[in-house]
Amino acid sequence: MSHNSNEKCKKVYITTPIYYVNDNAHIGHAYTTIIADTLARFSRLKGLDVFFLTGTDEHGQKIEEAAKSRGKSPKEYADEISGGFKSLWDGFEISYDKFIRTTDEEHKRGVQKAFEIMLENGDIYKGEFEGNYCVSCETFFTKTQLVGEEFCPDCGKSTTILREENYFFRLSKYEQQLLDWYAQNEHCILPKSRKNEVVKFVEGGLRDLSITRTGFEWGIKTPEALNDPKHIVYVWLDALLNYITGLGFGGDEKNMKY
Repeated sequence: MSHNSNEKCKKVYITTPIYYVNDNAHIGHAYTTIIADTLARFSRLKGLDVFFLTGTDEHGQKIEEAAKSRGKSPKEYADEISGGFKSLWDGFEISYDKFIRTTDEEHKRGVQKAFEIMLENGDIYKGEFEGNYCVSCETFFTKTQLVGEEFCPDCGKSTTILREENYFFRLSKYEQQLLDWYAQNEHCILPKSRKNEVVKFVEGGLRDLSITRTGFEWGIKTPEALNDPKHIVYVWLDALLNYITGLGFGGDEKNMKY
């Protein structure tokens, strides 16, 4: 959830996380969404220009496998679960301005545009990744992060050793730039204790990020400029970009919100 604290601009952008469609909505999803809705309604009462975004995260190996286990295509399965989320929010009269789905064509175009920009900036290179992978969390972990040398530190499930050709984003290139930005923008992360936590993490050194996968098919295709069609965009990059594609990034700039 984010907002611009400078009320002079009269604009507030509020988001929930986009919810993963591996299963139906539960009370934790409702809790987060109702809090965001409360802030959106309060901000509108103050006369601010509010844009409130929520939606669903629908790609990845976990979704592909969940759909297969139910005898459905990934899109059919995603349509069903995403529809359940939207119906629930409408039933609760959640005052969202847009419900985004990562299977939307607008979102796909925005993700591919972002990938092309990173490619043009020299921030993407091909490499090989080998590590312990948790299908449930769609995440690679180092040996030091694992519990008992095998189990995922987040969900506790057994991980699989995976070796795969990936494209990587040069996150390490931006380490100092991020630290400078945090120092120059006092209220960029609140509360302050969390900002200190983020700064310490970045100061510890950033590793380049894997941003493509090849072991399955349910995801956004990498742009033609990459010229490597067997790769799809890693779900973490795809999903995070919703916060700007939801505002119109990747489309006509004249129609972008904010």
